[in-house]
Amino acid sequence: MAVLQQIREKTVLVLFIIGIGMFAFLFTGSDQASVLPSSDENNVGSIYGEEVTPNEFRDVLDQVSQQNPDANQNQQNNSAWNRIIQERIIASVSKNIGLNVTEKEIYELETGSINEINRHSVFTSFFTNQETQAFDISLSDNFISDFANQREDYKSYFMQMESGVTKERYTQKYQSLVEKGMYTTNSEMVNTLNSRIQNATVQYVSVPFSTEAVEVSEEEIIEYYNNNISDFTNDSETRDIEYVTFTVVPSSEDDINVRNELTELSVRFKDSDNDESFSKRHSTDVATSFPYLSPANITDPKFLELMSQEVGTVDGPYKLTNGRYRLSKLSEIVERADSVKASHILLTKENFTADSAKTILRDIKKQVKAGADFGQLAVQFSEGPSAIKGGDLGWFLDGSMVPEFNEVCFSSENGNLKIVTTQFGVHLIQINDVSKLSPKYKIVFLDKEVVASSETKDAYYTQADNFINSVNKKSEDTTFKAFAEINNQLVREDININNMKFNVSALENSREIIKWMYNENTNVADVSNSIYTCGNNYVVVCLSAIHEQGPKSLEEVRDFVSLLVTKDKQYNLISSKIQDSSLESVATSFGIDVKTVSAVNFANPNVNELGNESAFVGVVNSTSIASTSSVFKGSNSAFIISVVSKSENTITEANDSQKKEINTSNVNGVFYNAVMTLLKENANVVDSRIRFY
Repeated sequence: MAVLQQIREKTVLVLFIIGIGMFAFLFTGSDQASVLPSSDENNVGSIYGEEVTPNEFRDVLDQVSQQNPDANQNQQNNSAWNRIIQERIIASVSKNIGLNVTEKEIYELETGSINEINRHSVFTSFFTNQETQAFDISLSDNFISDFANQREDYKSYFMQMESGVTKERYTQKYQSLVEKGMYTTNSEMVNTLNSRIQNATVQYVSVPFSTEAVEVSEEEIIEYYNNNISDFTNDSETRDIEYVTFTVVPSSEDDINVRNELTELSVRFKDSDNDESFSKRHSTDVATSFPYLSPANITDPKFLELMSQEVGTVDGPYKLTNGRYRLSKLSEIVERADSVKASHILLTKENFTADSAKTILRDIKKQVKAGADFGQLAVQFSEGPSAIKGGDLGWFLDGSMVPEFNEVCFSSENGNLKIVTTQFGVHLIQINDVSKLSPKYKIVFLDKEVVASSETKDAYYTQADNFINSVNKKSEDTTFKAFAEINNQLVREDININNMKFNVSALENSREIIKWMYNENTNVADVSNSIYTCGNNYVVVCLSAIHEQGPKSLEEVRDFVSLLVTKDKQYNLISSKIQDSSLESVATSFGIDVKTVSAVNFANPNVNELGNESAFVGVVNSTSIASTSSVFKGSNSAFIISVVSKSENTITEANDSQKKEINTSNVNGVFYNAVMTLLKENANVVDSRIRFY
């Protein structure tokens, strides 16, 4: 017999609908057939030589987007790609070392039959009894044992859950295997703990490299480059661009048109019978509400002027600091309280329809009028957080509640009972007290943003089009940058752009530019034939450089290499001039002062007034008290130090909590991430996402 009707029609169906959003991050959907050809040219990439199809990647990307909706497109895309890489790597290494997830483990993950802690949360939710709201192992056992007879959509969803949880389990087991193979010795723990608390006071002389003028030859630059070429490599290909923007800004005519439009509207606004509706029809951004204001609440100075006018007076159009134009109308003057004390009974929209809630609250209202205690009824019926206090909301200021609730409260008298619907549900409100009445002003306004007209946009596009036509006719010996500057255009650039960056710096929605940069037919010095629209900019782009994967050319790093050689020569020259190692004599010979620094901590490379100087900290650590070091090289200076004092190493053994903390900090992903980085380097990862994204 098939599983109980309860699981068929309630539990599984409900979870099938909502579960995709809750648990999508577990499922890769890799079993789905691709609707696109499977040739290499149509793949998103490959790992270990095995293709990643567009459908597989799209499924994972959808899951990541649901899981991290606030992440930007670039982050979501990279997260999906890294997830697929990790799953492929884990599957490969698990096979190689014989790591397995058994059927008994999977069953335990589904049911928690041995220990409910082992049960995965997705199965806890999937097999929840709708009456008890608790996991029901009989539901899981019946479903699994009679799996063949279940509906196809239930079976498919269950298999997706099982596949996702199994992959997660493989990752957990491999990570555990890696991290349990690592060990921090007791002496390492003691050294770590002492380094955190050990501080030193140090006297030092700092001789800046800039005190020595040196010249660097071409031969020295080449020699340094050849000897240290491994320091100048690209992990992946990157490219540089130069570009010119034609930024669309509203013209003076656009400004005049908006002002004239509002001038015409001001007459109709003055005669309007429904000011708020009029504002909502004609504003660029619709205000959610127009509260009653006292002079102390005013932010727009023009409102203060309106308050002294007759009701119906319209002011404007006038320009705001944000560049918009505004019309303001004194819509109403009323006597109104500053604050109200009230209680309420709330029936939420999640549990009641509006009609049923109103019916119940009308009955409660009759009971209160007949003498029943409002507070007791609130404790019994209200679903709001104030129910425990008998629905008491205390005193609150005008405008502090949602508009519908606020308006009922501040247009009522002491003792009134009112029913109102808000975004939270339906309320029965009791007005308990009202403060003294004072004049309040409702000022309704409408704002219009000055935007570029189609004619203005066309004019800027024509400028960009004329420029691109001209630049394509320039002589070959004239660079894009030189041509642009001759034509009084500002040239911007972005460098080291990889093929999966989603936006050029300072240009929104510029992914298409990057796709053009990496087109196989695009060469250095090429200018795009397209004008790209990026926000308010029309953009003309030139590919200025290609940096291949591997060693960078000398020309790319010449300036940096020259700087390094210069520093080496300056340091060597300074070092050769230091004969006497006493701080005072060195300071005298270079015309500088001996300085003192305290709180040099061996676990922190930052030194007060010097910044990040790891060499300085290292020498302090290895120098005995009252000893003076030999000269050594810092980031931008040559140093000699003398250690005045060091705090003692007081820790001889780590306690249990310290051991746990250090082991956790070392093990918690550090070793595993290092291993995964190595495995990724050897996974023959081919990233071809740019074909599709």
